[in-house]
Amino acid sequence: MRPALNLILFLVLIFVPHVLPAVENGANHGITAASYILVEKDTFRIITGKDYHRRLPPASTTKVMTTLIALERLSGEEIVIPDNNVTTIPRSKMNLVPGKKYRSFDLMTGAMVESANDAAYALGSYIAGSETAFARIMTERARDLGATDTNFVNASGLPCDNQYSSPYDLALIFRQALTNERFVDLVQTRYFTFEDNTRKIRYKNHNRLLFCFEPAIGGKTGYTRAARHCYVGAFEKNGKVYILAMLGSRSLWKDSVQILKTIYDDVPTDEQLRLAKASRASYSSATVVQKKKSSSSKKVVKRRTGKTNKKYVNR
Repeated sequence: MRPALNLILFLVLIFVPHVLPAVENGANHGITAASYILVEKDTFRIITGKDYHRRLPPASTTKVMTTLIALERLSGEEIVIPDNNVTTIPRSKMNLVPGKKYRSFDLMTGAMVESANDAAYALGSYIAGSETAFARIMTERARDLGATDTNFVNASGLPCDNQYSSPYDLALIFRQALTNERFVDLVQTRYFTFEDNTRKIRYKNHNRLLFCFEPAIGGKTGYTRAARHCYVGAFEKNGKVYILAMLGSRSLWKDSVQILKTIYDDVPTDEQLRLAKASRASYSSATVVQKKKSSSSKKVVKRRTGKTNKKYVNR
């Protein structure tokens, strides 16, 4: 009996130290995310994480792959003409008009800064002929990067069966994206002014850390009711770059700050994060101002800039 007891105690001493850090990195620090990872970019050494191979809906972090493929295949000067389906795409969106001409780089910027679902759809359809065909290209590209826990069905990240990724895979995809200088410029863009023939709209990046945390290089947020809050982004410290990826968070910025405390002594306060919150899109064209004078047009403007059904919002 005693030898068996000694064996049990021996096994406990061996395995318990390996279990405790995972618990400490998660629940004990109040992190709400279902899964997350923080890695050093070049070596991909894992600094901290929790359940980071778990397959979960990625929401708008999907647009990192969408934009990466667009940058790899397009110059940015191509003219994209959306089809009629673009009007059915839920928010967030740039309210693209079927049949109108848009520069491909403006759509890439809209997808990354405003998290425009219609821009992602239009790019995917232009590149592959359909969004479904483009999603297959996205999945193949993910496999090339070693992201085997990822599958794409659409270009935007809107809720869809069988669309999933993991924090580990998102970090792999974001690492590859950072090798593209134009992508780095996009994720560092704080404001984007979108112009067409009838309107001029100024969008603010949804990534709050870009406005209140100096080490932030850039990133992509995501949210749907099914996916909760998602994020992937890069940060610099002492000449090294670190990538944080997170899925299924109930408190995105608090979770981000808590994880970043692993490598940073000074992180944004709650007040700084609150002040950095993205404001609504700003319309400045004469056409839009004129529309606001009529009661019916006011409803249209409110629909574009106000609250929407959280079941569909994807930002």
